[in-house]
Amino acid sequence: GCSNQVVNFDSSSDVIAIRDYSGNPNTNALVSVFEPNNAAIEDGKLVLSMTYNADEKKGFGATTDVTHSIQYGRVTARIKTAAVAKGTVTAFIIRNDQIGDEIDFEWVGLDPTKVETNYFYHDILDYGNSEYYKIGGDSSADYHDYTIDWSPDAISWILDGKTLRTVNRADTYDSKTKAYKFPAAAGRVAFSIWDGGNSGADGTAEWAGTPTPWTSSTVYKMYVESLQIECNADTNQVDTSSAGDVSTTASVSNEGNTTSESETST
Repeated sequence: GCSNQVVNFDSSSDVIAIRDYSGNPNTNALVSVFEPNNAAIEDGKLVLSMTYNADEKKGFGATTDVTHSIQYGRVTARIKTAAVAKGTVTAFIIRNDQIGDEIDFEWVGLDPTKVETNYFYHDILDYGNSEYYKIGGDSSADYHDYTIDWSPDAISWILDGKTLRTVNRADTYDSKTKAYKFPAAAGRVAFSIWDGGNSGADGTAEWAGTPTPWTSSTVYKMYVESLQIECNADTNQVDTSSAGDVSTTASVSNEGNTTSESETST
């Protein structure tokens, strides 16, 4: 179920490698789902790093998933992105991997002054669902509060308390399929960093900026200073047994990799 929580990333146990995870969501707030594990708590922040993989000729990033699921609610993350060079992709998402429903914020190194808001229904790629907004600065230089407010009727993307965009479920109706193309499946909050510039996919590389600049010692990092999750009590089984007062909901660092929801427990 969902867990109301505020995570300030002041404990190294807030994130655990998938190989060490017991499956109990009340033991660890976040799970780093790829090996090698490039996620850690440093100086009171969740840090997701991306390093160069010489064999693949591209960067290998990180993904951390929140161990609790969520179906509707309000999630705020205070983030400094990795958009310091073209090709880097930083993401803050809520996603169901089985169904393919997703809501996200994404930042690319091609233009660190903008943020992309997007949503997916059943993994259907609809370029009309994406909209870009100016941040009012460099997303890789300063922290900002990014909020996804998700209800059964609408999604709002909020920057530093100001609503950038709202999509109403009523406006997503497709008369051909007689379906509302609105993400509704329970998912997981996640953060991610990955290499879009050297992904090998032309459209992705053009979107992120290409090529991503690398040397053997280059490391790109995204930072999450805090995370707050407020569950919708009408649609979630709210878990009140989270370990400690401070928990963490985590990140999807999806550098071309995908993670099954079954890898982390609800």
